[in-house]
Amino acid sequence: MSIKAKDKMKKLSEIPVLEESASLKKALDAMTEKRLGIACFVDKDGKLKGLLTDGDLRRSGPALLVSDALTFGNTNPSVASEEDELTKLRDVMNSKQIWDLPIVDSKYKLIGLLHRHDVNQ
Repeated sequence: MSIKAKDKMKKLSEIPVLEESASLKKALDAMTEKRLGIACFVDKDGKLKGLLTDGDLRRSGPALLVSDALTFGNTNPSVASEEDELTKLRDVMNSKQIWDLPIVDSKYKLIGLLHRHDVNQ
């Protein structure tokens, strides 16, 4: 039996999930609280709108903490399904050099997050 994304992904309660208009300060606070270098932004229906990583912040230069955080992030991130095999997702994460992969359902609703450390365990 192959291991799937749903077997290793972090649940929504374990990751920073914010409304798409959340401020940069709010995103940073959530990232610190959940101890992850990523924040996921969703609309009112839970549909993934984008990501912000600590790397995005380092590359963006000076930013105002009251700005919308997603302004500095990625609004077209790579995503996966909870049924995708872990070996496939490990290859995607390695080839794209990404640490976190949002897991979405068929309507693009965020349901979890796959972190590189969890893939390599």
